[in-house]
Amino acid sequence: MARRLRVLMILVAGLALVGTGFGFAGAQAEETADEDGSADSEAGVRRLANLNPAEQLAEGRRIQEGGDQLSRRVTAMLDEARQDRDIIRVTCLNDKLTQINANLRTLTTRLDNLEAAVQSQDSDRGGHEFTVITVLDQKLGLLEREAGQCIGEDIFETGATTVTTEIEDGAPTIDPAVLPDVPRAPVEDFIPPAASGTS
Repeated sequence: MARRLRVLMILVAGLALVGTGFGFAGAQAEETADEDGSADSEAGVRRLANLNPAEQLAEGRRIQEGGDQLSRRVTAMLDEARQDRDIIRVTCLNDKLTQINANLRTLTTRLDNLEAAVQSQDSDRGGHEFTVITVLDQKLGLLEREAGQCIGEDIFETGATTVTTEIEDGAPTIDPAVLPDVPRAPVEDFIPPAASGTS
């Protein structure tokens, strides 16, 4: 009887420890989600999923307007880099601007499709188009961050430099600019080859 009671107590203690571990892991996961901002983005996705077709269309137009503003800002940054003749930053910003404008063209097409779906009351097609628009919005946000991280060639400038040459003791003293005289190899009893039979 005492043995069964002891085994039962050990099982209860073990389950309590496992439960505590799961609770700790769950708290860490929630904390990590809050730090990454993924909890906020998840709430944003839920909010967007609950929009009616007219609200989706308005949200799509807002995303397009934000994309147009982003394109203008990156264009201004590119012009500034060109004036500074900073080829590294020009190359980086030009790449980001090209991607932004390509995504904006796709966004415009999808927004037209969403508008047609809303007018024809095709909720399935409208939902699909709106999902694509939200993905393009995320891509534009990523490109905005990447454009802000484009570095210029000034990061590689080291300023005035000096070169110091130290010659260790015991190093050869031969001047590599002066070629030594090479004695001619002795050739004794040189016999020219026989004339060929065709000559």
